Amino acid sequence: MRLTNPDAVIIGSGAGGGIAAKILAEGGMKVLLLERGDNHFVGLDRPQGIVTNRFGNDELKFQQRDFIYHSPRIDPRTFRNSEGEEAFFVGNVNALASTVGGGTIDYDAASPRIQQKHLRIKTLFGQLEGTSIEDWPISYDDLEPFFDEVEKTIGVQGEAGSNPFEEPRSSPYPMPPGYPKYSNVLLADAARRLGYHPYPTPAAINSVAYRGRPACANCGFCGGMGCAINAKGSTAVTAIRDALLTGNCELRPNSFVYHLKTNASGTRVESVEYIGPKGEKVVQQGGIFILACNAIESARLCLLSANNTHPTGLGNRSDMVGRNLMFHNIHTAIGVFPNRTHPYRGRNMSHSVDDFNLPHDPDDPNKVFGGGVVGLGGALHPIAFAKHLPLIGASHKSWMRESEFRDHIAALAIHGEDPPVLTNRVDLDPKVRDVYRFPVARITYKSHPNDQRVADYYRPKFEEIVWEAGAVTVLWVDEVQPTVVPQTKHIMGTLRMGTDPDRSVTDPYGRFHDVENLYCADGGLFVTSTGYNPTLTQQALAARQAHHILE
Repeated sequence: MRLTNPDAVIIGSGAGGGIAAKILAEGGMKVLLLERGDNHFVGLDRPQGIVTNRFGNDELKFQQRDFIYHSPRIDPRTFRNSEGEEAFFVGNVNALASTVGGGTIDYDAASPRIQQKHLRIKTLFGQLEGTSIEDWPISYDDLEPFFDEVEKTIGVQGEAGSNPFEEPRSSPYPMPPGYPKYSNVLLADAARRLGYHPYPTPAAINSVAYRGRPACANCGFCGGMGCAINAKGSTAVTAIRDALLTGNCELRPNSFVYHLKTNASGTRVESVEYIGPKGEKVVQQGGIFILACNAIESARLCLLSANNTHPTGLGNRSDMVGRNLMFHNIHTAIGVFPNRTHPYRGRNMSHSVDDFNLPHDPDDPNKVFGGGVVGLGGALHPIAFAKHLPLIGASHKSWMRESEFRDHIAALAIHGEDPPVLTNRVDLDPKVRDVYRFPVARITYKSHPNDQRVADYYRPKFEEIVWEAGAVTVLWVDEVQPTVVPQTKHIMGTLRMGTDPDRSVTDPYGRFHDVENLYCADGGLFVTSTGYNPTLTQQALAARQAHHILE
């Protein structure tokens, strides 16, 4: 099927784009899904089931050779800490997978729901100096039915009621929790003894056979890699497959969109221009257009699409396109144990703790803004371990066999809420261009001083848990450093939603204030970063938007 004038053109097939494609196609709209990267699935639209994929537990392919990423040598980003200075880094800056399924191919699939308090930070905690914090224009109740829908679509395991801080649910999780990881159990038991409340991490990984896909084999190669048996609920094998099976959706991989063309008045997008798999330039018309590239690339595309009616970038009358860029600041406590903990077996993160997720009384003078969910988990695979060892022949082999560190660790990490700051932003680099000769995204980002306060406040609490679990050594990894280029894979802000066109880019449904048929369905919509992994919230926002479009 080749669509010539589809009802909807979706740019990006990751978390939000995949969900939007499914709902719109099932609602009867003709949907074109454009993906910059490859399609690594054979038979994704086969009614009898997917034939295979090109993945496998190959650490070298995924983590060293950019198998599902564009090489930073030809498609880089640049990084600096403040406006007015030259970018000091050119390369990989928080890149997400560029492939059918996007970042849901290699994410660790943690899928928690946010809490109502994360959407009302300004009201509950007040303004933090040096930030642009606002309340979200929607509530948890607005999102709850879409959380429920997405969890059933992608398949999320979990145990309702196990987290005492969770919001109400309209139905239980589609699947029970899978087998716990031993290293995580050590930490969860210790946290419980100290009065905290660990619970099974909700994850888009099958604990049992679900919707034609098998249960997780607990191979341990989840985070950073694609699932060889399709047990991970990427949008590729769930929502996009559903969309294709309706007969209303066409998927075009290897299609790099570089421009959105509007009508003369600039009020509507008329077409997209993209480079196809053979290097050909294609102009594609459509009815509505949905940006789902990710918060960095969607902002970049708006800036690349500047014209006479939108001279500073499409939809950028408020000068907010690209601003309020947020990354979670991840702080990790690693325990080294006398016994083997087997951290490389099973799901990356099988337990979480919510006790540190904005727990403070706003009247407490010692408060810090922005705790976050604490994930118990992590793994160190053989090649990553070997890179840190001296290459000295027999001794190297002995270190690898014994794995005194790799097989003796357990870790916990907080996804610290990153407050929005106007000067943390995406714009176009004036000097560096990609392989197609378009300006690359320039990231200007500096951690707010509060981020270091968060790290300092929680460090003794996390180390106490690790010592309680029986560690003989505790290591602390702190990512709040100006010269550290963020690689969290949690990218939010840049196309903030809101009700005031002068202080936001889109309305509460993700439609651009100044372009009536252009929407955003990725993490760019986030007003604040929340204290949770962002993917499920991003998908719920996309589902809510798609139903609104249908209505």
